[in-house]
Amino acid sequence: MNSIKECWSTSKAYRVLLIASIVYIVLRLAIQVFLFADALRPEAVAEGVQVSADLQQSYIASAQHFHAREDLYLKGSLEHVEAHYLYSPAFAFFFMPILLLPLPILLPLMFIIHIAAYALLYIWWTRIFQQNGLRNISRQWALLLPVFLVFSPFWDDLSYMNTYIIVALFATFSIDAILHEKLGWACFWLGAVILPIKPQWAFALALPLLLGRYKFFFKLLIGSILAYMAVAGITVLAGGVGYGLQQYHDYFGFLARLSRDYPWWGPDKPFLGYNHSIMQIVLYYLGVSVTNMQIATVIKLLLLVPLGLISLKFLRHPMNKPGSEVPETALALLFALYLGAFIWLDMVWELSLGLVIFAYLLATMEQKGTKFFLWILFAPYALLDIWRLVSYIALGDNVLYEGSYVLTDPLIYLPWIMIILLVFYALLLQKLNRYPSSPAYRLSQK
Repeated sequence: MNSIKECWSTSKAYRVLLIASIVYIVLRLAIQVFLFADALRPEAVAEGVQVSADLQQSYIASAQHFHAREDLYLKGSLEHVEAHYLYSPAFAFFFMPILLLPLPILLPLMFIIHIAAYALLYIWWTRIFQQNGLRNISRQWALLLPVFLVFSPFWDDLSYMNTYIIVALFATFSIDAILHEKLGWACFWLGAVILPIKPQWAFALALPLLLGRYKFFFKLLIGSILAYMAVAGITVLAGGVGYGLQQYHDYFGFLARLSRDYPWWGPDKPFLGYNHSIMQIVLYYLGVSVTNMQIATVIKLLLLVPLGLISLKFLRHPMNKPGSEVPETALALLFALYLGAFIWLDMVWELSLGLVIFAYLLATMEQKGTKFFLWILFAPYALLDIWRLVSYIALGDNVLYEGSYVLTDPLIYLPWIMIILLVFYALLLQKLNRYPSSPAYRLSQK
């Protein structure tokens, strides 16, 4: 709060932007409430109008299937991937008490949970920056509060009732615990929460290894595995051993065939769409084929080689310090691992921690030209919700394609999320490549 007060008292432009962003979120929340209320009308329900395909066809359906001991994972085509349950059986079981609530109760509850999670995300990163003495980054984070309030990934998540922001918050909790080597909390967030929902968000597990904290790393690895097994074991016992084991078998089988059976968009489609993964980009421009899928895999591997080499450098010259003692380096490693995980993914819809990385880069980059370039690159993505809303108000349903694609949205034509990801990735790797030869590093070794 001190950084926000300082920015407020010293900058008129900041005050204007913050007030404008608060006005926008009030109006935007009112519009979202109206849309949800309209979808809950008896007439709309009778016509089959859905509040959210993700919420109703995936999350609620999974809880209903688990409760009835029915298969969680659909077989066959993935043409409508939003109708497929993508998480582990544990998610369906542990969230069943909430997801089986009547929709008129569940929807407002989820609405509040999303807003609370997003507020906590900002508060917790403020806490991380301040507790670890990162004053410049903390001030930059405060300066970006107006952008945070209108950040498009949050509004997308709220509109679709997805879990991206919530999982980003869980990952933030795990990062905080690992930086301060709080073993119990770190194992809980990684093994009991993140791995059963979105395993790719467990990237922070590798940080202690790269910092040379081997004893803590192996404890964390074993503890996370045990926590995951405990959650899986409870799920299996709750559902019945035969049913539970079959669902886990189907879950791992579903993950194994997901990339193979995913409905990739090729050159015959009118635009790229919202999946900005390397795989989707290659297949959209070159065509959907096994050969092109192999080419995409090679590209991903090549992009990850620099991260592997830098990781090897850190392994060869370990700092042997907890992340809280070298926070700027630790965060650079964490953000690079996060982006590396998303480079490998075949479904990249969002960059929920993108604003955190943006703040980090703005605060740690010295060249004004680089900072200006970062603003030009990131601002269109961050402020996209405003443009979509204005487009819909001006053009109505005519601006929609298949109900979910906004035709005025530049992100359906250009892989902007992947471009941002790769630029952030390159800048972080450049920064990390300098650390082992820096005076600060040599001093830490002494």
